[in-house]
Amino acid sequence: MPALTIAAFAVLSLFLVTFALIISLHLILSSSQHSAVPKLRRRGTPTHVLIVLGSGGHTAEMLSMLRRMPLDPNTYTFRTYLVTSGDSFSASKAAEFEATLHAQYKDSKHTQNQDYEIITVPRARRVHQSYLTAPFSTIQCFWACLQVLRGRHSDQRSSKRDLASPYPDLILTNGPATAVCVVLGAKLLRFWIALSALLLLKSSQTSSPPTSALRTVFIESWARVTTLSLSGKILLPFVDRFLVQWPNLEGKQAWKGMRKAEYVGTIID
Repeated sequence: MPALTIAAFAVLSLFLVTFALIISLHLILSSSQHSAVPKLRRRGTPTHVLIVLGSGGHTAEMLSMLRRMPLDPNTYTFRTYLVTSGDSFSASKAAEFEATLHAQYKDSKHTQNQDYEIITVPRARRVHQSYLTAPFSTIQCFWACLQVLRGRHSDQRSSKRDLASPYPDLILTNGPATAVCVVLGAKLLRFWIALSALLLLKSSQTSSPPTSALRTVFIESWARVTTLSLSGKILLPFVDRFLVQWPNLEGKQAWKGMRKAEYVGTIID
């Protein structure tokens, strides 16, 4: 009889944990699928954009898109570029891009060295790394990305900007593996912020976060014509906006009722 009682308790506990995880996942997904995004910001409000760079083509495409936007430093007053360890190419290209911004917007007060930073996080998985050890490096990468999103990474400057929140307002990514850690970290933080507000938990980090913080935009690679990338398939239900550059990908959904991929045409120069 005691064995049956223990088994029943274990089954009930497993059911409750599973139910709680399902409800949490539903709330996390709903925060991007049905939340209203403010259309206007008060003029002069400092804005922080976080840009995820990946080795090789990902970085080239992202910087090409930023040039075409254009990334006006008077609007995006502080820029954080996230690169992975060993990716000196992306770090140097980000520095070159900022030098170009400085030359283009020389009269702007937001093109100085103190208005951008390049942060390095561990790789989620190195080339040829064993799949047995990949989960551990992924957890390390995820934790580092969480610290960056909270403004507490060791490479970040404590007095770098005059912002109302430690969180970035906007996160841009086009699909390197690190993007999965960044976007899921942003969703987790937004869920925690919402839960804290619901439970009336008061702290300097969660008491009055801006409603526009930690918004995520995923831009699928121009090379993806008929199918989504692996990162895209994973992040489609989690990001606030999912942009594609080919009409064949328009309307893609993770499942019925979820937000659809938006066709925006070619956005690289």
